[in-house]
Amino acid sequence: MKSGALVLLTVFIIALLASGQDSQDCKPSTSYSFKQVKDAVHRVTTTHIYHGWDDKVFNRSGDLVSVAILQTLDDGEMMSSRTLEEVLSIIRSAFACTSRCVAAGSDRQPRVTLLLLEHLHNNTTGSAQSEIDETKEFVLQQAGSS
Repeated sequence: MKSGALVLLTVFIIALLASGQDSQDCKPSTSYSFKQVKDAVHRVTTTHIYHGWDDKVFNRSGDLVSVAILQTLDDGEMMSSRTLEEVLSIIRSAFACTSRCVAAGSDRQPRVTLLLLEHLHNNTTGSAQSEIDETKEFVLQQAGSS
């Protein structure tokens, strides 16, 4: 019985250490270059595959991700339903932990992102507009808490 408790305690301690390491991965000590952000946007929107390292790049980008989206995709690409879904996911990821993850203070505020979301809203209809509005609410909430 003591052996089982010891194993459980060991697993618990390892889990705590691992979760602590995960939170350190999100600290803004390592920022990404704009080229890396653009490359991640391009990779996700062309291959339609989203990797963990893309998420890490986006998490640390904040508003910079919207500049990368605008420089990487034209309107036609952004408005396709699949790419629009990916763009909204990228934006949510970029504002998921602004206060802890985004290194540049200016990128914690969604100036370009709000303009991009407004543009997307004005050029779509139906459920796409609802998804854009939900993303906008999320971004504003996250930016307000940073």
